[in-house]
Amino acid sequence: MRTLERLILVLLLGSVCMTTSVVGFAARLVPFVIDPSRPGLLTPAEPPEFRIFWEAWGLVEEHFDGSLPDRQTLAHAAIQGMLRALDDPYSFFVEPVDHQLEEAELEGGYGGVGIEDPAELAIQNGRLVIISPRAGSPADRAGIRPGDILLRIDDRSTAGLFLQEAIVLLRGPVGSGVKLTVRRPPQPNPVTLHLVREDIQKATVSWRMLEPGIGYVQISFFSERSVEDLRQALRELKGAGAEQLVLDLRNNPGGIVNAAVQVSSQFIQDGIILIERDGQGNERTFEARGGGPAIDIPLVVLVNAGTASAAEIVAGALQDHGRGPLIGERTFGKGSVQSVHELSDGSSLHVTIARWLTPHRHELEGVGITPDAEIANADGHDRQLEYALDQIRRRVGGIDLTVNVM
Repeated sequence: MRTLERLILVLLLGSVCMTTSVVGFAARLVPFVIDPSRPGLLTPAEPPEFRIFWEAWGLVEEHFDGSLPDRQTLAHAAIQGMLRALDDPYSFFVEPVDHQLEEAELEGGYGGVGIEDPAELAIQNGRLVIISPRAGSPADRAGIRPGDILLRIDDRSTAGLFLQEAIVLLRGPVGSGVKLTVRRPPQPNPVTLHLVREDIQKATVSWRMLEPGIGYVQISFFSERSVEDLRQALRELKGAGAEQLVLDLRNNPGGIVNAAVQVSSQFIQDGIILIERDGQGNERTFEARGGGPAIDIPLVVLVNAGTASAAEIVAGALQDHGRGPLIGERTFGKGSVQSVHELSDGSSLHVTIARWLTPHRHELEGVGITPDAEIANADGHDRQLEYALDQIRRRVGGIDLTVNVM
């Protein structure tokens, strides 16, 4: 088993897990022996409590009146059952196909042709249909259009594929080739296209000027490229005259701890960003790295119930350091830390190893962060952003900025 040296905080959205700060976290090694009664199986030199599992396994293989799943499927199901007994929604098992997608998401980019994101591809009536190719991508340049049906990827038929399986087939090393067979309704005959994968970057930071002097930055997820993108955003906004900033962390499900600490360091000169406490009470602190380009720029931070995990690290640090008011709704309250271990068959195991606290030692698991001004959006209007702008205008106008709830 190879342990990924990753420390993550990640929000589970449905069955999709997304989420690295490098830490030395070694997996506990278990000795294995060959059991002659189960040829080909490596079994642990198990304590007596685990022998009942192998008894059950052997009885199922010997007596089950039906078609048995393959051993990998049975092993995966056993792992999932073990994790359910922990009663922890954040300790979970990830199938090999899903783990590949997970890795690409964390890295913030992948080799592809511009149709391998769930926002670009869908299964409709049992067929793999293009939603919209990424602008300027190899698929776009090759003439693939919304509504085209993807019949084959290389020599693999897409019939019966799950969406995630198709996405894995479409992704690959930058510079490698992929052959796509596509049919465009109502045309009856398919065409074959030979494309070369390029570096597809998934943006996690967007920015714009809201009005003269006020910039806006939205961070949708914390990946390995988020800090670089944020620095670019801050450079461009300051170059455009931004003297005040709205930082939008709404609906950000989390991501990589290290990225969250680095993002916080762009706005905080020194001091604690995050406290991690394990089950034995041992604590580890993460501190601001200093020298960020926005340590003096006035902030207003937007949060809501979708602000979770690593996004709560940033929100909590900014609030505790007094960098600016939090406006919106109480955050999700996901304050546990998971390590990710890659298993020998390409699957992965997420295990909760610690809880985290804000600099003022607020534990947020199941509680969340209460904003300084609780504002709910309604009637299709972004009242939270409107309130943030009002606060900034009052601050610029020299009016007392004690946060008032509208």
